[in-house]
Amino acid sequence: MLPRIMEGLDAAIPRGAGRGAVWKLSGKRELGNVLLGGSRYAVEQGHGEQHDLDGRQHRVCVHRKGATRALPAGHAELPPDLRAVGQPVLIPGSMGTASYVLKGIPSGDAFFSTCHGAGRVRSRHQAARSTSGKHLREELGRHGIRVRGASPRGLAEEAPDAYKDVSEVVEAAEGANLCRKVARLVPVGVVKG
Repeated sequence: MLPRIMEGLDAAIPRGAGRGAVWKLSGKRELGNVLLGGSRYAVEQGHGEQHDLDGRQHRVCVHRKGATRALPAGHAELPPDLRAVGQPVLIPGSMGTASYVLKGIPSGDAFFSTCHGAGRVRSRHQAARSTSGKHLREELGRHGIRVRGASPRGLAEEAPDAYKDVSEVVEAAEGANLCRKVARLVPVGVVKG
């Protein structure tokens, strides 16, 4: 049974994810190593990060669920063109709210991580039941935001009130010393596929 599962996984898992893929699996043997060895194998293969744990440097695998990496200025892992300013982090708002550009800070206590967006307060289904794409397009238009969407339902699923207040989320992340705001961007147009 396990060989059949491994073959199915091997066939289904892409060998990298587009240009600049982080890891390209080289076959069933490496897939087995990943599944059996987990994060330890990933770190051994060079996919970990160096962090201070209890006063000692360790190479660890950092899983950022609900977060994104935010390296500060001067960090050795930044490319030369970003080293002086730090890693730019784009935090999207909803169709009707601001988005932010953040940067990491040297004292970031969460392995140089910060928020990656506002997060939903309602599911897509709940949002689509509470408004129509036509109404949403008109409402955003009254605020000077032009909207194009593949379908009215797709627009309704992304209604601004289906998300937490991104400004509050960014303020909380900055207040927790995870990042610093660089810019606040306001939408003038939205394209929803």
